[in-house]
Amino acid sequence: MEIEQTLLPRNNSGLSGHEAAEITFLNAFNLDKVHHAWMVTGPKGVGKATLAYKMARFLLSNAPTNVKNTALFDNVLEKKAITTLNTNLESQPNCLISAGSNPDLMVVEKSEDPKTGKMRNNILVEDIRKINSFFHKTSTAGGWRIAIVDTADEMNRNAANAILKTLEEPPNNSILIILSNAPGKLLPTIKSRCRMLPLKPLKSDAVKIILQSFFSTHENNVIDGYVALSNGSPGYAISLIEHDGLKLYKEMLNLLSTMPNINVPLIHEFAGSITTKKSGDMFLLFSEMLSHFISRMIRYVSYKGTIHTHNIKQSLENEFELMDELGAIIPLDQWAELWEKVSVQMKEADALNMDRKQTVINILIHINSALKIK
Repeated sequence: MEIEQTLLPRNNSGLSGHEAAEITFLNAFNLDKVHHAWMVTGPKGVGKATLAYKMARFLLSNAPTNVKNTALFDNVLEKKAITTLNTNLESQPNCLISAGSNPDLMVVEKSEDPKTGKMRNNILVEDIRKINSFFHKTSTAGGWRIAIVDTADEMNRNAANAILKTLEEPPNNSILIILSNAPGKLLPTIKSRCRMLPLKPLKSDAVKIILQSFFSTHENNVIDGYVALSNGSPGYAISLIEHDGLKLYKEMLNLLSTMPNINVPLIHEFAGSITTKKSGDMFLLFSEMLSHFISRMIRYVSYKGTIHTHNIKQSLENEFELMDELGAIIPLDQWAELWEKVSVQMKEADALNMDRKQTVINILIHINSALKIK
């Protein structure tokens, strides 16, 4: 199986570093207190969808206990506690989940716009309304009906209001699992009706073990570079590897190293190389990398000389030296403002389908000009 297919959450049975969240859900099940809605939160790529599918596999392998089991002579059998969320991957429910065809599991994501053939930017109200009709159907296996929303951050306003109705009137034996990268932006009424399962970024050692298991032929220093850029997210690190992210990051650092006297023709060449039709997701990857670099630089310069410095690993040779140089030109609070402006401009360019090449050029010139003004 290709790595890309293996890492699809519905196929990925491996989950590392989130034992606390698994135990929380397992304890609720063993106590017959499975909440009708769970919100799994954490950074992108940290394992939220993988956990959601693991929860779904577990539930579809263990029917709800609405009535107590009895033995001969009406003796009540004591419920046996289950000690793990792991299930038999070869079972029929799990095989159907891996194939994306389990009738008792519904996954709501951004849908394709039939007019343009492209993925929409938001989850629409029509997508969310399908959950209500799905929950009111009888389970084919006589057990749970499960819906996963991936992610709630992408719901538009009408979709957010529609999901409230489902949360307020949940049918029996229905479980809604909502994923969110930024729960602070969601309606408080949505969060208040969910049991929260926060996932934290993984430690560097844990991310490295995961990367080595998938990319055993990569040199150790290369893996270390991707671990440094991962922000504790193995999913993001894997995406970087698949897109040769370290190469792009090095090119970006070379550009930044010429500031505040940047070579304009070099900017145009770089911007053109990452915004062609063949470059795929390189524009979005550059957007994330630039934001991450500024964020890492602010933390590195702020923490330098303190006990927190060791939490920031160098991804490429001379990266820290460049951070020192750029961080000394203008105050860190101005860098924070630049970071926010860069993020907004990149998001607007993607959402409004603006000229990507010109967007990259404008952002780099904007940063260069800010450094010149000092």
